[in-house]
Amino acid sequence: MMEEHTTVEGSISTLHRPESDAALERTSLTVTPQRPESTLDRSLPTPQRLEGDGSPRPSSLDEGRREESSQRSQPFSIQFEIDVVQLLLFILSVATRLWRLGFPRAVVFDELHFAKYASLYLQRIFFFDSHPPLGKMLLALAGGYSGFEGDINFDRIGAEFSPQFPVYQLRLPPALMGSLVVPIIYQICVELKMSRWSALLAGMFVLLDNALLVQSRFMLMEGMLLFFMCLSIYSFLKFRSLTHREFSVPWFFWLFLTGISYTCTLSVKYVGFFTAFVILLLCAKDFWFMLADNYRSDFNLIKHLFARLTFLIGVPVTFYILMFYIHLSILIKAGPHDNIMTSAFQASLEGGLAALTKGQPLHISFGSQITLRPTYHTGGKPCWLHSHAHVYPLRYSDGRGSSHQQQVTCYVFKDINNWWIVKHPDSDSMVVDDPQNLYNMEIHDEAAPVTPQSREVTCYINYNVSIFSHDVAAPITPQNQEVTCYIDYNVTMPAQNLWRVEVLNHDTDGNKWQTIKSHIRLVHVNTSQALKSTGKQLPEWGFHQLEISTDRITNQEATVWNVEEHRFTKSVEKEQQAREIAQSEMIPLEPTHLSFWTKFTELQLKMLMGKAEEMEHKYSTEPIEWPFMDKNVAYWMSPNSNAQIHLLGNPVIWYLGTLSVFGYSALLVFYLLRRRRGWFDLTMGEWNHFVFIAELLIGGYFLHYLPFFLTDSTLFLHSYLPCVIFKILAATALIDHLFVVSHRFPVLPSTVKYVTVGIILCTIYSFYKLSVFTYGGILRTKHVGNQINNIHQIYSGSNIHNVVRVYS
Repeated sequence: MMEEHTTVEGSISTLHRPESDAALERTSLTVTPQRPESTLDRSLPTPQRLEGDGSPRPSSLDEGRREESSQRSQPFSIQFEIDVVQLLLFILSVATRLWRLGFPRAVVFDELHFAKYASLYLQRIFFFDSHPPLGKMLLALAGGYSGFEGDINFDRIGAEFSPQFPVYQLRLPPALMGSLVVPIIYQICVELKMSRWSALLAGMFVLLDNALLVQSRFMLMEGMLLFFMCLSIYSFLKFRSLTHREFSVPWFFWLFLTGISYTCTLSVKYVGFFTAFVILLLCAKDFWFMLADNYRSDFNLIKHLFARLTFLIGVPVTFYILMFYIHLSILIKAGPHDNIMTSAFQASLEGGLAALTKGQPLHISFGSQITLRPTYHTGGKPCWLHSHAHVYPLRYSDGRGSSHQQQVTCYVFKDINNWWIVKHPDSDSMVVDDPQNLYNMEIHDEAAPVTPQSREVTCYINYNVSIFSHDVAAPITPQNQEVTCYIDYNVTMPAQNLWRVEVLNHDTDGNKWQTIKSHIRLVHVNTSQALKSTGKQLPEWGFHQLEISTDRITNQEATVWNVEEHRFTKSVEKEQQAREIAQSEMIPLEPTHLSFWTKFTELQLKMLMGKAEEMEHKYSTEPIEWPFMDKNVAYWMSPNSNAQIHLLGNPVIWYLGTLSVFGYSALLVFYLLRRRRGWFDLTMGEWNHFVFIAELLIGGYFLHYLPFFLTDSTLFLHSYLPCVIFKILAATALIDHLFVVSHRFPVLPSTVKYVTVGIILCTIYSFYKLSVFTYGGILRTKHVGNQINNIHQIYSGSNIHNVVRVYS
């Protein structure tokens, strides 16, 4: 009988990697039976074999194939893989971030602000912050879960927390999210088709960077920001890798998670917008190339466009608005920050201005006593129209003369001199004859009802001087006119104290001048210029209050005012006036109500358009100083020992990352020039992937870095941490690429390996030496100099000298 021969060939697939790199690769064994052409294939189902019937036993190959087919046919089975290296990285990350998490039990740097925000959430008190609320809401959620009621007693960095304050619980969310950054970075490298060794290297860099570690151990936003940023990049890469499974459940899941995660990123800090922009730009580019695919139908392209618009635009916008709905639904009480909002917004909050304005008359009449404030206070500070018994100097510092009349300013505090009386130009009465008959102040014009018209009024303060303007240059902005309160010096100069009241929002809130609701413009009748708060501070003679002037350009936000407080009296006797004013303030009227959309729009404009207050800080830095970490930030110093915590990155990682960003860019230019000359060092697939990595990582780095050069606000080193993530990935991508191409030359692979090992050892050594400033350890004085000198051999930046000076 002719014996059947079967030959089995096995091949190991390593995705075109060198053999030495296969240890951490996912390997697949391909087994192919070779048979003579005349041999018939056996079918997978095995006929029932009777013992002793002489039929051959089924081969092990058929049993394996049948077993695999049986597994595929089980609909409720779950298969999963565990990457041991990734798991170990996560365990080490959690250990480094949770170790001594409750130390120090004192306020560390910006915990001063974020711990207060969390407490205000729990007390439902409104506060204003220029960044979205997601991160602060997560801190408040952790505090509420731990039983914290929002009571705080600290007011400075370094102050001790009370025994009831849950320090560990509030630091836990940033620490856990910061721990997840390490395994996500590992997986990002895998999705970018780097080797597992390169993914391990990237994870180690994130794990061993002291700055990333410090920033994720306290009640700060960057730990959560980096987590959502990395998650959005990973989700986008997973979605992009599923092009062969379009419109499947995993495809929709990763697309949905991409939109949600980058929305969470920008909802922690607005710098996350740049992460969203990079992802949306790459998605748009992918779709642009899909349009050139003639094998795709128009209906297929429409489905792709609709899915992307829905999950990358529609869902994120909805989630963002929902988050602010929750934010505004929680914060319903007046607080220390509500004065930056408009009067209507403040009056909609419980307590505060709402308590002051509750029951006050709604409509303004002749004889009304009012306070006026700029509706938008474009100068950056809320203030009220004010005058006091001091005059402008005869001459300003630049030699210009003034009218020497009484000063009119904008004062940032509540004051009795903020009250003004609206007077009829043809009457000397300072009281309201009939507060119910308010027709005299109605704004109407039968010939042109759409155009806001007005009445001419005179505003008096302290019952004796009126506000007026004339052709004299303003003190700080000489292109504008001076505004004063008229003092009669027995000279032939007309009073020019008539003002035209223009109600700007009469279409929505009616034609009558109303308290809080009406946005008005006061136009000087004689010069047709509008009353304006310039936001500029007066010199010492003006008590550093803010300048008021009139501007010929009337249509601008700085000329819009509203009445905040309103009262009136019908008696000319002062005692009777006081009694009537007290009674009028207790008239039961409905409280001010604003819709969610009105409050949301106003809050967004304040957050996005508001100018941050500039301040000098010992540890503030310029963006040019960040890539090589020219200056550290002292976060906490113990009052009892030399223990302290500094935001200080691992110099090996920061230097390597910065050089790698420019190295990868230079290599890209080199390949472009070579391809232009007809030399193609990479295949088309390799080249496209190389360019994609450059767009994602190098583009992401510069997009998160360069905009800081355009800002005028005070900046700190922690603003650079998103760029650190991108340059770590860029360094890993460059090393991975160099290792792959080095196999074309006999000596280079070993060189790349040894250099990489040396970098890892230097990184570990630097992390160990700087860890004392990461965890707030105590250094013995006699050992401080040796420790610093050892670190200085690696890093020669000025930040180490800052630490030396502390101990000297």
